[in-house]
Amino acid sequence: MTPNGFPKSRTALALAVLVPLAVVGDALWIRLAPGAPPWQALDDSWNGLVGGPADGVRWQLAQLLNRLGGDPGLALLAIAVVALLIVRRWRSAVFALAAVAASALVVDLAKRVGERPRPLDVMVETGSWAFPSGHAARMAAFVVIVAVVWIPARHLRTWWPVAVFLTVLMMGARTWQHAHWLTDTVGGAAIGWAVAALVWFACTPLLDRERELREALDAPPVAESAAGEDALR
Repeated sequence: MTPNGFPKSRTALALAVLVPLAVVGDALWIRLAPGAPPWQALDDSWNGLVGGPADGVRWQLAQLLNRLGGDPGLALLAIAVVALLIVRRWRSAVFALAAVAASALVVDLAKRVGERPRPLDVMVETGSWAFPSGHAARMAAFVVIVAVVWIPARHLRTWWPVAVFLTVLMMGARTWQHAHWLTDTVGGAAIGWAVAALVWFACTPLLDRERELREALDAPPVAESAAGEDALR
């Protein structure tokens, strides 16, 4: 298994740069209009539609995702990184750690800029500011990491719809528990996807080198086979 190369499309790189800047810009907009960003009506409507009693299957799923977005999720990432190191894929491990760290830094920056309060009817214990959602960002970064490091290139088209589903599922869980406004989760997912993609681009030399080395190890010994055939002749 080898890491996948960054898309050749210039649009992908442009979005990876511009989307985080746009989210931080939205955070500044929130700061300048505290309590009343232009999309607050949408957030209020969505917040009134979702949520329910703290029991049942949907609540348990939301709780599971809530935990995975916290320390247990980081523990799983650490296990995955150790697994990559064991199979001598340290370059992929560096990429994975850098993608998570970079997305977390951008989320923290945007939170400090915006200082948006969470919904008053939040149903779980939370910390820091609301915009953007750190849980959504972490899930989005995770699915990009999986795409780069573990999914064979021929299966990427199958993986991306799954990646979108998992990201949306986390977004839904955070709003279901009223831990975030809807636009918090949109901003978080955007940061997670875009920053992880930008780190993917930045780590291209490392990942390309890993791919070359692993492909060389997996390649059949063509030269030796040819030499053996010549000897038989």
